[in-house]
Amino acid sequence: MNNLVDGLRILLASNFVLYIVTHAAHWNVKGQNFFELHKLFEDQYNDLWDNVDTIAEKIRELDSDVTITPLDMMNLSVIDPDQTIQNADGYVQMLYNHHNRMIMLLNKVFAIAESANNQAIMNYLAERLDFHAKTRWFLKATLDRSI
Repeated sequence: MNNLVDGLRILLASNFVLYIVTHAAHWNVKGQNFFELHKLFEDQYNDLWDNVDTIAEKIRELDSDVTITPLDMMNLSVIDPDQTIQNADGYVQMLYNHHNRMIMLLNKVFAIAESANNQAIMNYLAERLDFHAKTRWFLKATLDRSI
């Protein structure tokens, strides 16, 4: 990623793919902890969905157009769109790994925003880092073992 707009485009694509993957986990999870995981995944995908528009608006704030196609999203995303049906622990582990990737991406984009001295985008990215760190913690605690 060469600049803040590129970083935000990758973030938009990754957020959108993670939304889809999390929604699929919500639909397909089953087992003893179905209800808790179904609700946990729903809370996560709702937050991800709520931020799709915000990320796009951050791109527009930088006077760039948001011209990302579904194919672009798949190619730009740091999230693997694999939709293999898994058991409950498999979904939790997969989402844990994805949120780790999002944290790494957000830290890179934050550094670019910091070098551009864009406090508004830095504040937004810090909020997203908090969401993904908290989500990662919830997923790790759900597995109840060291990852």
